[in-house]
Amino acid sequence: MAVDFRGHPMFAPGFNSPTRFEADVYDCEVWGQIPSDIEGTFYRVQCDFAYRPPMNEWPTGFNGDGHVSAFRFANGSVDFKARYVKTERLMTERKARKRLWGVYRNPYTDDPSVANIDRGAANTHIYWHGGKMIVLKEDSLPYYIDPHSLETLGRWDFYGKWKATSMSAHPKIDPMTGEMIAYGYQAKGILSKDIAVYTVNPQGHIVKDVWLQSPYLGIIHDIAITQKHVIIPVISRTTSEARLKSGEPMWEWQGDLPTMVGILPRDGEARDVRWFKGPSRNTLHFLNASDGPNNTVTMELPVSDEERSPSQIKRWTFNLSSKNDAFGEEVVSRSNGVLARMDDRYLSLPYRYGFVGHNDPEKPYDTAAGGNRAGRVTNCYKRFDLANPTAPESTFFVGNVQSLQEAGFIPRKGSTAEGDGYVVGIASNYAEMASELHIVDAQRMEEGAVAVVKLPFRLRSGTHVNWFSSDDLEAQKAENV
Repeated sequence: MAVDFRGHPMFAPGFNSPTRFEADVYDCEVWGQIPSDIEGTFYRVQCDFAYRPPMNEWPTGFNGDGHVSAFRFANGSVDFKARYVKTERLMTERKARKRLWGVYRNPYTDDPSVANIDRGAANTHIYWHGGKMIVLKEDSLPYYIDPHSLETLGRWDFYGKWKATSMSAHPKIDPMTGEMIAYGYQAKGILSKDIAVYTVNPQGHIVKDVWLQSPYLGIIHDIAITQKHVIIPVISRTTSEARLKSGEPMWEWQGDLPTMVGILPRDGEARDVRWFKGPSRNTLHFLNASDGPNNTVTMELPVSDEERSPSQIKRWTFNLSSKNDAFGEEVVSRSNGVLARMDDRYLSLPYRYGFVGHNDPEKPYDTAAGGNRAGRVTNCYKRFDLANPTAPESTFFVGNVQSLQEAGFIPRKGSTAEGDGYVVGIASNYAEMASELHIVDAQRMEEGAVAVVKLPFRLRSGTHVNWFSSDDLEAQKAENV
């Protein structure tokens, strides 16, 4: 049967339809001037769909096939490359020329022929660590790819030492030690409450693992770390065997459940975890955390009070000396984006600045040129200052026909000052039906992009991005020889 996406509720004709191609663009068109100190590669991952999913697929689109893009910068020029991750899942479907996997994370809806085949789609995030470029999705083990050609090299299990059945797409790399703190949940199989937390040394070898039990079967999409602790939030989006057997995607919102947050000492064991309890909150991605005075831990994150209420940047505070299991909550920015990033050189440490997408309804939008999307576009990047939350926030406005995806941060070469560098992210240009990469000086965001890399085609909405400098890639490559 030929591929036909018509009539599927996720794929109305337009910008976010499946793209289904791989690409190379040598010496991309650039409007403006790329700063000479940007040397390295900006990676992004998107969920694309090679084949039509079931009609009741989770509308987030997170069950598409992993597709990696790379913008490689050198000497003021940039080359673009995009490749599918050649997962066992994708290649099995290509051989059959049809969709074989069912709805999101529900094996009961899969074709029986794939019962013993890895369902990992490698479609969420990408990290360079221990000489391996790994591409991740949270229900399975990652794949690793060549950082230059993007060709798929295989599944990665950390030299056979990763025993959990899954690895989340949001590990954290400690900038002080080079260690990766990684984890899997439903770690002993689907619907299990097991959490496995791993410490991976800079060479890519597991040196510690701790196994925990989740308070309930909720989503654990991200974690945060400090120099002393791992913070593990369990969010009230939950599942059950009955739901899966009914044929639905894994998750449903259950707002009567509390938010549970585990604080695990990085040098501790399962018995040392401390669970805190708070009101139900909708959040998936966390900005940063740090150890504070008087045995406290603070964590900043985009969060909604209810399933569909507007997001804000909040600070959660955990007092490890208190016998009370509640945690404090305060707003630190009214920015309404759900994907916040920072200068990763300060990850796990006290820090000041965050960067986040934002929908500003006061900014103009050209409906005639860009389509009926007014009020539903991420038209700004904002920089908020945690040291001065009431100060005006620096803002980059992308334009009146575009919508921004997750931002990344590129440090200015030779500078160690926090936030001194560039905010970089993809914009969907609805008037041109094409994608473009905007490079913004983080110190002068109001002045607009210093350079825009123009692609002659569109990319679907991405999941996550990361930047790795040429020095990063070469250092770990040498270390891994």
